[in-house]
Amino acid sequence: MPDASIDLALYSAALNVTVPPALIRPFLDQLAEGQFSIDEIRKRCAENGVRLKAHLRKGERTRKDLRAAFDMQSVERRHLDILDMLIASLEAKAARDASEFDGLLDDFKMRVSALSASVDADEASALDEIYRTIEAQVRVEVGELSDVALFLRGLRSRCSDDRGEKEHLADSESLKKLLGSLSPPKPPSVS
Repeated sequence: MPDASIDLALYSAALNVTVPPALIRPFLDQLAEGQFSIDEIRKRCAENGVRLKAHLRKGERTRKDLRAAFDMQSVERRHLDILDMLIASLEAKAARDASEFDGLLDDFKMRVSALSASVDADEASALDEIYRTIEAQVRVEVGELSDVALFLRGLRSRCSDDRGEKEHLADSESLKKLLGSLSPPKPPSVS
């Protein structure tokens, strides 16, 4: 049975989900420098896929522990404040990572395209598959940050409702904005 302490669950969440393992960024930086062969890239993609799946499992476990802790304990104002900080941190990191990764993926795509023109069809196909795999891994890594932030928003909203702290929306435009922020596109699955 997970520890039902909200403080411990929040501390664990801060450690486990706000800073995902550095999977993709260092790899993309090294690819930009041309440091790997196709076989090495495939091996690294497979390793990253395994590590990314482990990170996703850890995120699920963390959400389960948070849900249990918030269901079993009395929620205090400071817990809601910590949730707000975690949400802000995750959303900022997701936005920052998405922006950085888009640039790195664009650079890598150009390199793949240029290299594909000078190799045989099988190698060009392999390069395209590698690009798609890395792109999917990037989307999953960033998507997990967004998914956890949405989970925390839902948890915070539920706890706020329990405490009579319902959020009031001034007009229909505010409602549209809130609803739009709650439904980001789902990332593709990891290979």
